[in-house]
Amino acid sequence: MDLTKYPLEKFFYFLAGVIPGFVALLIYRLAVPGAFAWFFALGFLGYRTKLSLILLAAFVIGNTLTTFLSALLGAIGGAYGGAIRAIRPYVPPSSFQIAPWRDPRWRLVLKKRLGADAPNDTQFMTNDIYALRRKAINQMPSVEGLPAFVALDYERTTNHIEDSDWARWYDHYHERMISDEIGQDLTAYLRGSLNFNFETTALYVLVSATLIPSLRQWWYLTPAFGWLMLFIAYEYRGFLRATDKWQTLTDQIKYLSKETEGMESSERA
Repeated sequence: MDLTKYPLEKFFYFLAGVIPGFVALLIYRLAVPGAFAWFFALGFLGYRTKLSLILLAAFVIGNTLTTFLSALLGAIGGAYGGAIRAIRPYVPPSSFQIAPWRDPRWRLVLKKRLGADAPNDTQFMTNDIYALRRKAINQMPSVEGLPAFVALDYERTTNHIEDSDWARWYDHYHERMISDEIGQDLTAYLRGSLNFNFETTALYVLVSATLIPSLRQWWYLTPAFGWLMLFIAYEYRGFLRATDKWQTLTDQIKYLSKETEGMESSERA
């Protein structure tokens, strides 16, 4: 993520909190008619001051709601992820016959990023290749076959260790992609921030509708259900990105390419 955009993104995220906050005030006004009559009756406050106070209250309430929802989703995701890691047995990277960390495009950009620290880029020795080579060695005389078997097993062990090194780097950037969302541009971040505030608003409307009968109207509930479906779709997409490592392959390639280009530009300067 470009650091020059970061303040604008965070500012927009908090500013958009006015949306659920303002809706919360309207719902309270609907539940308690005349609740704010005393406020609007204050003669010593001008309309600009009143409007500013309303926006401030909506800002505080809205960001409280979005912060609560974010914390709740984080707690659920953390508990679920921890449970999955505890239940799921460890599977070594060499057990996967096909894996995203063996993609040649990804390895190329990572090698440029790491330089001399990059693991050896060797082709993964699959079980089929290993079996074929053992079969070929079996045709050799015993005097030549024993050293060949030892050399083959050593080569396979080294190959799997190098494959595990690539897998660790892939897991590192996979976690960054799903936690920091560093692969998305400014427009996507702003759109995501706006969507999350609308989704928070929808959840608040639906929960409030269970307590406030006058809120159970189709013109309130239909948009709320629509944003709820969008909320579920986004969360499901996030679940897929977290559990399926192939989901972040393209984002990692784009991010590493930009990062490498930035390093090369700095070196030339």
